[in-house]
Amino acid sequence: MVKQIDDRWACFVQIEENGACIQVKRDEVPGYLAKGNLMWIDILDPTAEDTGWLEEVFDFHTLALSDVLNNDVQPKQETYDDILFTVFAGVNFSPNEYVFDTVNLNLFLSTQYLVTAHCHPLKTVNTVKTMVKTQAHVLSKGTDHVYYHLLDGLVDRYVTAIDKMEDDIEDLEEAVFEGLEEKIQETLFELKRHAAHAKRSLRPKKEALRVLVNRELPQITDETRTHLRDVLDHVSGSIDHLEAHRELLNSLMDSYMSRISNKMNRVMEMLTIIATIMLPLSVITGVFGMNFRYIPGLDSHIGFWVLMLFMGALATGMILVFRKKGIL
Repeated sequence: MVKQIDDRWACFVQIEENGACIQVKRDEVPGYLAKGNLMWIDILDPTAEDTGWLEEVFDFHTLALSDVLNNDVQPKQETYDDILFTVFAGVNFSPNEYVFDTVNLNLFLSTQYLVTAHCHPLKTVNTVKTMVKTQAHVLSKGTDHVYYHLLDGLVDRYVTAIDKMEDDIEDLEEAVFEGLEEKIQETLFELKRHAAHAKRSLRPKKEALRVLVNRELPQITDETRTHLRDVLDHVSGSIDHLEAHRELLNSLMDSYMSRISNKMNRVMEMLTIIATIMLPLSVITGVFGMNFRYIPGLDSHIGFWVLMLFMGALATGMILVFRKKGIL
């Protein structure tokens, strides 16, 4: 059990002002908490035992702890006494797989400590862990500064995904207008689905960030609030880009369907021309194929060739007429 806790828990403590922070074990946290040291605790795949420990040591509200164990909670923000509790959905975007793997990051913020919990690994959290280990000022500036880096990193993942989507839309646009029909419709619907999913995911983040920016929260300094305003601008810009992507995808879908319709019309036009040419020839062959004993020309040695010559001349004449009128 101890080894499992050490594997899932990452506890960073600021030893002295503007000094390097150290990583400690979970059992050492209460001692540093009593001393007033700044700290960040991250928990991967939290269990009921973990939330029980958090309730005992930090006195977190049971409702907030129940949300930690549920990855389906919608992004939100609540205040419990001097604790700011935030649920912020992150995305582990992989350009090679093109899958929006949404994972909730639960954050408990106070002026002394930041506690985060998530049920699956997040690339953003790992990046900020590296920053805290290698850059002493990250945690020494305050727990709200680490809080900002986490939210900023989560939003940047969406920006990366949207940029990749924009590249794919440009490639798709070239394919549509160059007439490369392979899997275009499937790709169009896939991109529209991803754009809608990303937009639905970003909207509640915009509201949550607006609250952080506009409300006077004791857990967040004015400097961090300024940084969060920049994150809010990124979210707003990303939503605008997604809306533009949606309109462009709808336009590409219309263009694609128009190309398919025009192609079908050309095929039907060609089939109509062939049927029109064959109609008089079929009438002629039908007449001479009737079961009468006496039909003029049947006994002639050159009757068949004369008929073939006439039918060929008739078909050629019709083709020339069609070309003159611009039909062919």
